[in-house]
Formats: sequence, C-alpha cells, structure tokens
Amino acid sequence: MKPNHPLLLTLALSSAIFVTACNRDRDETPAADTAADQPAPAVEPAPAPPPPMPEPAAPAAAVDSGMPFTAMDKNADGGITQDELAPTEMLHQHFTQADTDGDGKLSEAEVDKHRADMGG
Repeated sequence: MKPNHPLLLTLALSSAIFVTACNRDRDETPAADTAADQPAPAVEPAPAPPPPMPEPAAPAAAVDSGMPFTAMDKNADGGITQDELAPTEMLHQHFTQADTDGDGKLSEAEVDKHRADMGG
C-alpha cells in the first residue's frame, strides 16, 4: 500500500492547486467588467406633480334687482337677513357695508341709503 500513498498525495495536491487557481482567477476579475455585464439598477421616475388647483370662481356680478323692501323681507319681520337675499343681489354681496348698525339685519332705511350710495 505504500506505493499508493504518493499517488494519492500527488492527486490531492494537484486538485488543491487547481481549485486555488480557479478561485484566484475569479477574485482577480476587474470590478468594471462585472459591472458592465450586469444591468444598471432601475431608476424610478419622479412622481408627476399634482394637477393645479382650479381657481375659485369669481362671485357673480352684484346686481340690484330693485325689488321693494317688503318683497325682500321674506319672513316679514321688518328686517332683511343675508339668508333672505339671492347671492347675486348687490345687498347680499355688500351686506356688511349696508348693515351700518351691525345688528345682522338690514332695515328699510339702510337698504335705501345703500342703494343711494351705490347710485341706484
């Protein structure tokens, strides 16, 4: 059996050298070459900007309907609140200016004065 030991030893030694040489070739591969072989990492596109906010609608033009005070005073309590006026009514849009006493109601005198001040 002695003659087989040197043969086995030679075979084991040559296998070890072969494996080491193969591993050395793999370790010496330049990084640039491996990077070229691999696809570039995916880059996600930037998210789309949100759509622009619509501009608020301009209030309808103020119009003095010329309605008599009693027709505008829907609940006949002697005063006109902003709720009793159409949104396009000049007095609705100018309510705080017309309500000179600040009580939240327009009296007939306040309506008349505001209409005169506005030229109508």
